[in-house]
Amino acid sequence: MKKIKPSLFVFLTAAIILQYGCSERQLSPIKGSLKCYVDESLYNVVKAERDTFAVLYVESNIVLEVVKAREGIASVLNGEANMFVSSRNLNDEETAFAKKHVPDMRSFKFCYDAVIPIVRENDSKNEITLDEIKKILKGEKSGYKVFVPERNSGVYEYLKENLLDNQEFINVSIVQSEEETIAKVKATKNSLGFVGLNTLANVTGVKMLEVGSKVRSDGEVLYYKPYVAYLVSKTYPLLRTTTIFINEFGIGLASGFSTFMTSYQGQKIVSQNNLGPATVPIKMVY
Repeated sequence: MKKIKPSLFVFLTAAIILQYGCSERQLSPIKGSLKCYVDESLYNVVKAERDTFAVLYVESNIVLEVVKAREGIASVLNGEANMFVSSRNLNDEETAFAKKHVPDMRSFKFCYDAVIPIVRENDSKNEITLDEIKKILKGEKSGYKVFVPERNSGVYEYLKENLLDNQEFINVSIVQSEEETIAKVKATKNSLGFVGLNTLANVTGVKMLEVGSKVRSDGEVLYYKPYVAYLVSKTYPLLRTTTIFINEFGIGLASGFSTFMTSYQGQKIVSQNNLGPATVPIKMVY
């Protein structure tokens, strides 16, 4: 597939002028300023997208603001933000609100991400099963000091909804961010933390645990690392599908940036960040 070229956005700009007339001539998908809210789990990859977009379209000025998942979704639903890149989709309450109050809000699949269990780099443990994670988070199994980002974070919400059936964590330390989770794990013996995969980019001092879920006919548990192929094939047990939310009038810079992020070139950046492309086909390598 050919790389995206500026001519696509020239076409979009022309379409805007025809549709909205003289009063909207300043609206452009490649020019102007935008504050893009970003889930803390996805900052590294979105920054890489923004930096490449800025080189291609020098009249664009996109400022990234890191927020928690719930905060970002609330901001875009309330019209405080034109764009939010989220580690999760809307929940039932948010969906109902959007249908009633923000019917024109758009959403696009961005990439496949993962929640990662981490331990200290010198910890002897290399694997963990989903059942073991559930028991630890429910307080049914001891031995580790557990750290999870705060309640508005996508990691917290994912674990609570998908592993605990929305029950509360027991004997788990709630910290302010994914970065603090990593710092706590580094500094604490016999510790276990949970963060987003992209947050671990260029991080040292911790290691990812392989996660086991499927059991073969002979009783052997299959363990998985968050390789791109396992994300795209939805084999990795703690998989997340990330979403871009757009709430803007017409087709402005938020629309242009999201178009780039979901294009071939944008998805190549996703793959370079060891995440799973979600909008273009890729060659699977296991």
